[in-house]
Amino acid sequence: MTGPDESPIDRLSTAFTPNRPIDLPEFLAGRIPLLRTMKDAIGTRGQHVILYGDRGIGKTSIAHVMALLVQEPDLPNGQRTILVHCDTNDTYGSIWRKVSQEIILAPRKFGFVGATATDRLDIGDSIGSPNDARLLIQSLPSPTVIVIDEFDRVPANGDAKRLMADTIKLFSDRNVRSTIVLVGVADSISELIAEHRSIERNIAQVQVDAMSIEELAEIIQKGFGSTGMTFENGLDKRIAHLSQGYPHYTHLLGFWTGRIAVQKSSSHVISQFLDDALPAAIENAAGGMRQEYEQATDSTQPDNLFKHVLLACALAEKDSRGRFGIAAIREPLVQILGRPSLRSVSFQGHLAKFCDSQRGPVLRRVGTRRNYRWQFTNPQLAPFIRLRGIHEGLIPPG
Repeated sequence: MTGPDESPIDRLSTAFTPNRPIDLPEFLAGRIPLLRTMKDAIGTRGQHVILYGDRGIGKTSIAHVMALLVQEPDLPNGQRTILVHCDTNDTYGSIWRKVSQEIILAPRKFGFVGATATDRLDIGDSIGSPNDARLLIQSLPSPTVIVIDEFDRVPANGDAKRLMADTIKLFSDRNVRSTIVLVGVADSISELIAEHRSIERNIAQVQVDAMSIEELAEIIQKGFGSTGMTFENGLDKRIAHLSQGYPHYTHLLGFWTGRIAVQKSSSHVISQFLDDALPAAIENAAGGMRQEYEQATDSTQPDNLFKHVLLACALAEKDSRGRFGIAAIREPLVQILGRPSLRSVSFQGHLAKFCDSQRGPVLRRVGTRRNYRWQFTNPQLAPFIRLRGIHEGLIPPG
């Protein structure tokens, strides 16, 4: 929790973390069932976990909090956790090198003093097979949870995904006191790990979906509550609605709205502060959202409709996979343009261009000619577009 000697901005920075994962359980809202599923899997010998879902949905925060909750620091041989992150240069061996480095570089934190597997930073270079990984982990004095985040970034043309599946199977078959938790962006586990069907009985598949309005509102409630601030009735739901299922935007809007309140020496946060915070929130949104938006809507024609059509796409009613049809775009576009009616032919060309690399592509088209549907290539962009639309007066405040 926040401390009494912290400044108001420091307290806000602890409560709302738009630019880093949550690592304090008290600030993780709406994910208790997922944490319970993961803890149950970790407590089942021979079972491992794959945590997957859209980008920006909160997977890393869940993994960080889970890693903290399952540790047993007060027990000499209690459970310990290791957390490593993958990148586009990683191989199977380099991932386990990172694991071995964490064991060596933070022995007090992880409680691995006396481990016999290694006393050199280059031990990971010798790990080229699942059995090498087994020997490393079995040499540790404590049961271990190994969290491998951003596993989707590992090159698909390498052998890491196949060997990791083999490692999970070997750990289960040999009753290794360790749980591997793979975390990554994917629509299904087959996108994350090769030969997944051969290890289905050894893994708990945990899909992270978009958060509900109530879950996102809880982030605001907990965040402002921890700072000693109160807020206008309904402000939590308004911020949640603007976030469109993505906790990043809830944290972003919560932080910058709170900063406006601090600047005005107010401990009560009102809707006007949210309106005033939009420019800073838009400027500080993660992941190059502004650049993606500008590339998608750039035009030398003063009367172009790119930003209007893209905003209608962001507002369109979507299915569970984030897809929408052309009929779902028409009504919001009519409202944005203030026209009584609109023919599909007037904006179909824009949709085609949004699917072209020159504009990102910002959209992906799926389906057949008579039943085309579209979805954002980066789903996190939709809330950003909506915030821009409100700020520029194209749509009323949400």
